[in-house]
Amino acid sequence: MTDFAVIGIEHLHVFELVNGLVDTGAHDVAYAGDDGPLLDLYAGWRSDVPRRTPEEILDDPLVDLVVLAGVPSKRADTAIAALTAGKAVLSDKPGVTTVEQLEAVTAAAGRAGRPWWVLFSERFTNRAVIEAVRRAHRGEIGRVVDVVGMGPHSLMADGRPEWFWDPGRSGGILVDIGSHQVDQFCAIVDPDVAHDITVTSASVGNVDCADHPQMQDVGRVTLAGAGAVGSHRVDYLTAEGLGTWGDVRLMITGTEGTLEVRANIDPTGADGGEHLIQIDGSGTHRIDCSTVAVDWPARLLTDLERGTDEFLPAAHVHRVCRLTLEAQTNATPWPT
Repeated sequence: MTDFAVIGIEHLHVFELVNGLVDTGAHDVAYAGDDGPLLDLYAGWRSDVPRRTPEEILDDPLVDLVVLAGVPSKRADTAIAALTAGKAVLSDKPGVTTVEQLEAVTAAAGRAGRPWWVLFSERFTNRAVIEAVRRAHRGEIGRVVDVVGMGPHSLMADGRPEWFWDPGRSGGILVDIGSHQVDQFCAIVDPDVAHDITVTSASVGNVDCADHPQMQDVGRVTLAGAGAVGSHRVDYLTAEGLGTWGDVRLMITGTEGTLEVRANIDPTGADGGEHLIQIDGSGTHRIDCSTVAVDWPARLLTDLERGTDEFLPAAHVHRVCRLTLEAQTNATPWPT
């Protein structure tokens, strides 16, 4: 059984990461984080797990895996410290916020011979996305030539921490939430990291956050490679009346059909989330994704046990981080 600990509790994704690992048989033995409402919520949820300092966690020889969900700009330093201490690392996205951090973490993982994973969770936790990617790989819509990804979010300003409003600490909108869409494009069109994927355009802006002038509440990036184009938009413009935090969508177009995901909600009225519609030569099909396995924790723990690199290959993680950093760094201003 794998013993793991959490360092940094600054995003709700930490609950998803920990829950997945615990449900798959891993044992959470400690957590560390700064005082605040989210840490209080976590402490109440894992009331039988002790709070310790980061140094105590990294010095504990029984901890084999460290889960990171702290302030994004600080995750790289913690990852390097954990890798240097001989730990495997699972980071919430974004794993890094600068190119320098990416190269430093990659080098640390290489020296340690331990994995550094960044879980771009949308592709691994939403059953409709999981199944859409699987069907695209099976060739059910022919050769993939175009991918459209949209990641709209609700701003929920009253509940956001201070670092959220600062691109220097969050990484910026494309590095943060745009990483989901970049991950999906790369995984769909080139899962073996065999082709060059490039950023052809990117833009970011602040269109509705006058109280936080540095905030980026909208962003767009276009990617190309492996015979396909990917167009992706992320924002914090979701209206309160939607009923969920965002109408996340994925459209995969192939030479013989399309796959469309509505990850969180079907505005036409079907209940719940995780909706997948396939259109091919035989007709239009609404795919039942309720039995699709969310198996990322088992795959991660298997890699950890065997020393393999199959669940989320290091080359893929590095490429997604590099592309999002490039897009963020070179983004042009949103039209005003």
